Amino acid sequence: MRTKTDHRFVIDIDPEQVMEALLMVEQLPDWSPSHQDVRVASRDNFGRPKRVYVSANLMGRPDRQVVEYTCTEDRVSWKVAESSAGAGGQGWFELTELEDGATEIWYHTELYLPIPAPGMLLKRTARREGDALVENFIAFVESVTGIGGLAEVDEVTYAEPAAPEAPAAYEPLPYPPLRYNGNFEPRLGTA
Repeated sequence: MRTKTDHRFVIDIDPEQVMEALLMVEQLPDWSPSHQDVRVASRDNFGRPKRVYVSANLMGRPDRQVVEYTCTEDRVSWKVAESSAGAGGQGWFELTELEDGATEIWYHTELYLPIPAPGMLLKRTARREGDALVENFIAFVESVTGIGGLAEVDEVTYAEPAAPEAPAAYEPLPYPPLRYNGNFEPRLGTA
């Protein structure tokens, strides 16, 4: 079953900052409802993602994918090269600067799932996920950008785990221990 969706929206941030946020593909699980884990395998000469390993959830089915990215100054496009569930697809984000400095974004996606599903259900689900992705992406871009550009992400520091407490003094059990007198044989539950 195949479906295509298109979303056009405007965000009040300049295109360079939006592009930088798009190229943070490792952060996809933060704003894409279907992505669970993303790891960049290779990058092009400009440091942009080229080959990416993805764990996704498509229509409630887990899938591991190899995705090939192509990036230009105003477009990030991708195509599924391999899929453990036999899914396929491609899409892009295309950025256009508006006169007031805002960015118009065209998000296009094509999805192919090898599962039998009514076309209307697939299209509705894809549209709903696309709407959620757009809302989450806008919030993500706004959270990582500052007035002077992308904010520096501080390295997260974790507290050291507390040392385990010393065991309490030996206390006798409140009940007598079970004794099997050496005649215990485990059973596998078969007669």
